[in-house]
Amino acid sequence: MRSIGSSKFKKLTERGDTLVEVLISIAVVSLILGGAFVTANNSLKGNRTAQERQNALKIAESQVEQIKYVAGTNPDTLFAVTVPSSYCLNGTTTALDSSNAACTVNADGTPSTTEPAYKIAISRSANTFTTTVTWTSINQGQNSVQLKYRVYR
Repeated sequence: MRSIGSSKFKKLTERGDTLVEVLISIAVVSLILGGAFVTANNSLKGNRTAQERQNALKIAESQVEQIKYVAGTNPDTLFAVTVPSSYCLNGTTTALDSSNAACTVNADGTPSTTEPAYKIAISRSANTFTTTVTWTSINQGQNSVQLKYRVYR
């Protein structure tokens, strides 16, 4: 029969985990968690970059739609000698110099300097209009989207 007090003590032949084994298991778990963090972070940056590009494309498309509208209603606004070489169209279809603060917008298209701020520039070569939207991405690189549209008078 066993005595009640002997179950509290381990026998000398039984072994537990050594300090080295515990450290190795902590290192393995840390590597796995670190890899998962890096993967999740890269995925998040990729999603954010795609979202920024989608917003820029939406802004560029909006400018092209305004060019179409102005070309149909008042083409002199687009083809006048007084139109700056690089400009943007605001909501009232007025051509503003691209250095104007109203040509730097947020994702909604309202003037803003909060990042990501999208800089709009439209240039014209004969009947071809090139709309360029540039911004500083989350990866701190300069990105741009460019659309071309041809107007026939």
